[in-house]
Amino acid sequence: MKARSPRLLKDILWILALGGLVGGLFRLWFGLGATTGLSDAVPWGLWKVLNMIAGVALSTSGFTVGLLVYVLRRERFKPLLKPAILLAFLGYGSSCLALLFDIGLPHRFWHPFVMWNHHSFLFEVFWCVMLYFTVTCLELLPSILERYRAEKVVRALHAVAFGVVVFGISLSSLHHSSLGSLFLVTPQRLHALWYSPMLPLFFILSAIGGGLMMLVLVRILHAHWYDPEPVFGPVPEGDGTVCVLDTGAAPVPRGPEGPELPALRRLADIGACVLGVYFVLKVTELLRSGDWRALGAGNWESWLFVAELAVGILLPVILLVTPSARRSPRALGVAAFCGVSGLVLNRLDVGIFGYWRDAAVPYVPSLTEWAVSLGVVAAACLAFMAIAENFSIFEDGWRRLKQGPQMYRASFDAFTHVLDAVLTNGLQRVSLIAVIALPLAWVTLYPAFHEPSHTEMDVAPPVGLDLQRATLRMDGTGAGLPVDFPHAAHQQRLGGEGSCGTCHHVSLPGDQSTPCHRCHRNMIAPTDIFDHHAHTAYVAAKEQLGGLRPANRSCAVCHDADATKTAGSSKTCLDCHREDLWRDVPPAPGVDPKLATSYQGAMHGLCIDCHAEEAARTADAGLAECGACHADLRMREPADARVASR
Repeated sequence: MKARSPRLLKDILWILALGGLVGGLFRLWFGLGATTGLSDAVPWGLWKVLNMIAGVALSTSGFTVGLLVYVLRRERFKPLLKPAILLAFLGYGSSCLALLFDIGLPHRFWHPFVMWNHHSFLFEVFWCVMLYFTVTCLELLPSILERYRAEKVVRALHAVAFGVVVFGISLSSLHHSSLGSLFLVTPQRLHALWYSPMLPLFFILSAIGGGLMMLVLVRILHAHWYDPEPVFGPVPEGDGTVCVLDTGAAPVPRGPEGPELPALRRLADIGACVLGVYFVLKVTELLRSGDWRALGAGNWESWLFVAELAVGILLPVILLVTPSARRSPRALGVAAFCGVSGLVLNRLDVGIFGYWRDAAVPYVPSLTEWAVSLGVVAAACLAFMAIAENFSIFEDGWRRLKQGPQMYRASFDAFTHVLDAVLTNGLQRVSLIAVIALPLAWVTLYPAFHEPSHTEMDVAPPVGLDLQRATLRMDGTGAGLPVDFPHAAHQQRLGGEGSCGTCHHVSLPGDQSTPCHRCHRNMIAPTDIFDHHAHTAYVAAKEQLGGLRPANRSCAVCHDADATKTAGSSKTCLDCHREDLWRDVPPAPGVDPKLATSYQGAMHGLCIDCHAEEAARTADAGLAECGACHADLRMREPADARVASR
């Protein structure tokens, strides 16, 4: 088999990586709300599940092959150890990078290092991932330093390799089971086909099997693009093709298979066996819990579940037990690709699709989410290719690459020789791609901001739950989390009717306690409550101005006669209305009553500080929690009959 130039593949990866760079910058600048399709109902989206949860699962070959080589002494897998370590290094590194885009405040990524929350699954996952990423750096370092002849450092690293590998195996096992444990806290939300108390075990088994399949796939693809002989066998004499990595030696007649193919086949067998154990346990759990009945529902979840098991487990097993397929590197690659696809689909099912029915909110990843997710994957692929081309990851293949003929041959033969010569240079080629891809990504991914319609965001007045309106239900737009506010009890607690000014800090002229929604009219946006037309008529009547249009003469009452009539040249509302607008509480400096903050901001700003003070005074921490007002956010026992039966 003749090696192919990966230049076109690299071009595609550079386009995706540059698009991901632009999408990542937009996400950091404009925030999650403007750049994603996420919501409170679906807070974990594409890049969280694909790049983080699925990404680290595909990188498990680092500790599994380390276990086979260092602990179980299976020397046949030693040529695959360095590629496995590189996969783990890039998989965990890219997952950590993607996690920065997912958290709401990326600049606080360092908090778990110093602010320990021992009761959180995510805290344990964070530390295990970061420590294992450090382990992969130590494991990869000898391959990097060998090129620079740092023999002493390499020998020292090899001396502690066994301990480092065992430590890495423990870390990886811990955090993969903890990732499954994250979903145990949502028994009422996650679909029955994917929820199980055995999720931690399911996660680590599927990660081991799918991770081994990932390594097999990567090795076959690398051989396809760079050096076919170790997997596909030597090129037969007289077939008219010459491997681009050929150093001039005499062609060797094609053997039955390459020297690494038996090890790859055996590794795929191990992965298929692990996936088979996972399959048996999964089916057994469905039968035990009675959730197998959900398979007969005929809905899209049942079909998706069947597709996950068929593609990710059954098809690879069938290919690997078929003699003709076992002898073919391409068939082995298809089996490995199916195993990898099944693992990714499982993580998407558990992390996203399994929550759709409960969320009742459609989640469609935005273009920015797709760009960042694919960009992180593309960047990891480019890094893999760069390291493999320049260091001894696949033994001495990189040396033959440097010594042999030019790999990146011209692919623009239909154009002029000048264009061909320019684009043959790697740096110039990437620069040209950047000139085209960056502006295109900028225009395509720039967040399409729009003001929410008034019908969606206008605040409705509270509803009395009793005849005396002692308790008011405040639900804003009707689509949020309602609050049953004990108005009469709060008034009595604060000192009776004389305390109204504590909350009703501003009232319309002539009013004693203007309801909040009269000024704070929009749920998320500030509201300009100043009616200029009505005000000119009011001032004209009060000042008894005459003439054909007395309202036009009222401008000088509020505006500087020698300045342009703008909001900046006018008096403030408090210059004339300090007594009839503000009640018991003096106005804060810089407050402009013309602009009322959002309803959500007013409620939270008024209630949260007071509740925090009261919680500190009474030592009742629950007063400062969101559930103190929003009953739907309070902790409660699961009411799902399926869960209760367990």
